[in-house]
Amino acid sequence: MLKKLYIEPTTKCNLNCKMCFRNTWFDEPICDLSLEDYRRVISDMPRSVETVFFGGMGEPLFHKDILEMIKLAADTGVDVELLTNGTLLSEEMINGIIDAGLTRLWISIDDLETDSSINAESDGRDAEHSGHKHSGLVLSNIRLFNKLRQKKLASISLGITFVAMRSNIHQLGKLPFFIAQHLVDEVNVSNISPTDEASQSEMLYTGLVNMYTGPGKDSILPTVHLPFFDMNIPESAEGIRALMQKQNFHLYFNGQPVLRKTAYCKFVREGMCFVRSDGKVSPCMALLHNGYTYMSNVRRKIYHSSFGSIKEKSLSEIWNSDEYRAFRRKFDNFDFSPCMYCGHCERFSDNTSDCFGNTHPTCGGCLWAEGVLSCP
Repeated sequence: MLKKLYIEPTTKCNLNCKMCFRNTWFDEPICDLSLEDYRRVISDMPRSVETVFFGGMGEPLFHKDILEMIKLAADTGVDVELLTNGTLLSEEMINGIIDAGLTRLWISIDDLETDSSINAESDGRDAEHSGHKHSGLVLSNIRLFNKLRQKKLASISLGITFVAMRSNIHQLGKLPFFIAQHLVDEVNVSNISPTDEASQSEMLYTGLVNMYTGPGKDSILPTVHLPFFDMNIPESAEGIRALMQKQNFHLYFNGQPVLRKTAYCKFVREGMCFVRSDGKVSPCMALLHNGYTYMSNVRRKIYHSSFGSIKEKSLSEIWNSDEYRAFRRKFDNFDFSPCMYCGHCERFSDNTSDCFGNTHPTCGGCLWAEGVLSCP
């Protein structure tokens, strides 16, 4: 059943971040989802939907009708969440999203250290995002959000998304203090997905994606049982690091297995889909737009996949179509080539077919399915 519906209100953004996916797009429209089309989606939304999430690749608060969109979703009784870059959270906007019925506000931040007294120029529209230029503004807006939600006694919660890179991973030690200081309810940490050759140097998972833990091989691996250690002791941290580099065993801490889901599509297996800003319905974040990404110094071409448009069919018709159902059934056994664990043949870069005979969409090289990338 469809349980979580992602809505991409727009592919426009008020920032121009250096590592944004949008910089790699080809043959993609920059547009807004019309309020008419959105009403059609909400009116036809299956009763099984529990959450409507405003996100995608643009900045949702940049859409002129976003407050009405939030209210229309909230009026159906579902949870309503929204992910923003945080720069457009004025007092008027914050009051608006609270009054419209937003359940959880997610704010993307990549710097936990910048002092909030630093201000970005104007409102950041069309500004070049270099490093942590807007972090001070975002932190100030988070404080304003907390002040206003407390004043209104609002039940809206706050989530933070953090993209971990070599340049900022050291900041994770500050996360508990950041959570307490800013009254954060939930944190989603993800890895970076390189959009050019240079950004590959920021990756923190090169060896991880080559570690196969799928069915058929787990049974022959030995098991290592560990107690808990004080990781503040340098020798403890170094010992665990050295052990984890081996990658050829099952690991248990205090009798509990440390599991890493692989070949598991959260979007499909947990009942999610996306409505793009042009009305097309896509199965996941990875297949939302045409673009390029990099893996093992290979430039991969990613093609958008859609099973219909809400301009032509209802959301229920698209979700229940034979084609979409057949696609979802493939994930019962993840019937795609193990692209992360082989020598990367010519199919890996073009990504239109795989060694198991699948034609587009192929999902064997998906970092979301490998548990490396994560979306709230």
